Amino acid sequence: MTDVTDVTDVKRTSRTGDAPRGSSSLPPGPPVDADARAAELAEVRRLLVGEERARLDALVARMDAELMSPERMAEQLPEAIMLRAAQDKQLARALAPTVEGAISESVRRKPGEFADAIFPVLGPAIRKAIAETMSELVGSINRAMQHSFSARGLSWRIESWRTGVPYAQVVIKHALIYRVEQVLLVHKETGLLLQQAHLANLDAPDADLVSGMLTAIRDFVGDSFATEKDVGGLRTFSVGELTVMVEPGPKALLAAVVRGQAPASYLQRLQETIEGVHAQFATALAEYDGDTALFEPAKPLLEDCLVTVLDTDQPAGAKVNWVPWAAAGATLLLALVAWSTWRGVQFRRGVTALRATPGLVVVEAEKGWRRHTYRGLRDPDASSPSVVLHSAGLDTTRTVQAWEPYFSLQPAPVMQRSLRALGALGRGAPAASQVALHGDTLAIVGRVDAIWLTHAIARTTWPAGVSTLDASGATPGVPASLAAAADSLVQSRVLFAPASAVLDDAAISTMRAAARQVMRLRDALAPQGVTTRLTLIGRADATGDEATNTSLSRQRADILRKTLMRVLGLAEQSPSVTLDPKGVGTGEPIAAPDSASRARLNRSVSFDIRLTIDAQSGVPPQ
Repeated sequence: MTDVTDVTDVKRTSRTGDAPRGSSSLPPGPPVDADARAAELAEVRRLLVGEERARLDALVARMDAELMSPERMAEQLPEAIMLRAAQDKQLARALAPTVEGAISESVRRKPGEFADAIFPVLGPAIRKAIAETMSELVGSINRAMQHSFSARGLSWRIESWRTGVPYAQVVIKHALIYRVEQVLLVHKETGLLLQQAHLANLDAPDADLVSGMLTAIRDFVGDSFATEKDVGGLRTFSVGELTVMVEPGPKALLAAVVRGQAPASYLQRLQETIEGVHAQFATALAEYDGDTALFEPAKPLLEDCLVTVLDTDQPAGAKVNWVPWAAAGATLLLALVAWSTWRGVQFRRGVTALRATPGLVVVEAEKGWRRHTYRGLRDPDASSPSVVLHSAGLDTTRTVQAWEPYFSLQPAPVMQRSLRALGALGRGAPAASQVALHGDTLAIVGRVDAIWLTHAIARTTWPAGVSTLDASGATPGVPASLAAAADSLVQSRVLFAPASAVLDDAAISTMRAAARQVMRLRDALAPQGVTTRLTLIGRADATGDEATNTSLSRQRADILRKTLMRVLGLAEQSPSVTLDPKGVGTGEPIAAPDSASRARLNRSVSFDIRLTIDAQSGVPPQ
């Protein structure tokens, strides 16, 4: 594409005498406009390259929109990751820090979800580790038992005590066949140590020194025996009591420091290990640059090569040592005796717990080899025998039980039956703390619902263990359904004028409201045999002498009684409601915040309610 540049208009001026010879002078023309010239050039550019430039701009915009959009990148990213991952490990190495950080943050923020995610892997791994540990523990116990209960083991213990050397080391000294104390993984080309493992609590030589010595010896052998170098090179050499077994690989070699004589089968284990290292760390070995951190995961493979083999087999043709068998028999006998004793203690504990439970009678108890048997009688209100045995520490699945029903006369079951019977009489039953059992008499004390009390007194039959009901200590109370009416009546005050016992209009209105509450109580209680007893308490203010005030307060109570009897239509000896006037003068004053209110409230008659049950029901008047 050719870009058209602007042409600068050069003004040519003609001066006399300046024109070249032979040229003619041009007449001066009109001046040229620069803006018009630029516009003409822009139009020429548009006509020449305008269409191609617009198409290129549109193509660039389209490429930017398609290649840089999140949707397009989301479509191409998975395929790009797969292609790059198939080429080499660079993508994995680049993403490793990010993935590790994401996992660390996920564990910190949501440890529960991370634990749930690795649960399918973690469980089998834990079980495998526990199984291997238990297997090693059992093997160690078996070896220790065999040596402890033999003449050889006793002699070793004496030697340990005499020399101060730990018993384990004495056993290794006499019974050791071979022990792999250290395993080294060395880079074959550079001779540098990649990873190493050694037995715990063992003063192993410096791994770097051993690696350097190994490299020097291999180089010496390779230079001295060039014809054997390609066949396999140095495989084994000895240093004092130690033997170094070398298993080479393409990129690395494995060296095991062995004390004793290792069998040929151990060489196969080294071969399998070096093959596993090359399979797992092929890229790291091929691109090794001196960073040994990449080979840290290889340490468990090396630790699997650390083994200790002891001579614990009985020599052929030797006499059978009876001491271990006798010890095992004695141990088994002691275990049986202990187990039998423990079972007996459990059996007696169960019998004691059952007999101490009210409502349970143990008729037969038999201790069995596998199961204990308990038979007897059980009150319906007694505790469950299985619960009792479980509380005593017995496994109820290893017991046989047979219980026949009966009614116990012990206080606890009788009280349970009595409370259930009292509750069946209706609403208002007393609390358990208000009920007591004296022999075969059920006593009720305290304030209880008057209507419920009439039903209890009228009952003639009681559960087994109860023959009579003693309600002499019970006080009839207003039922909950009438509590509002009773409270309204008790709060009423029929007020009088000073030094007067005459009911004015306000007093009559208050008296009529009180009469309505009295009728509510009478209509609800009288049919149940309950008498409403009202005490009309007349009062006087502190003005005047006490004798006058007492007489005036009595007059006020009398006039209110007569008016109420007329309003209620009561006879003098009414069986449903009784009115008892009482004048207290200034003896029982009503409190008030100021003297004027106190004087006004004490020129009044108030009501006190008590309920009584017909004497024929066995409850004396209160």
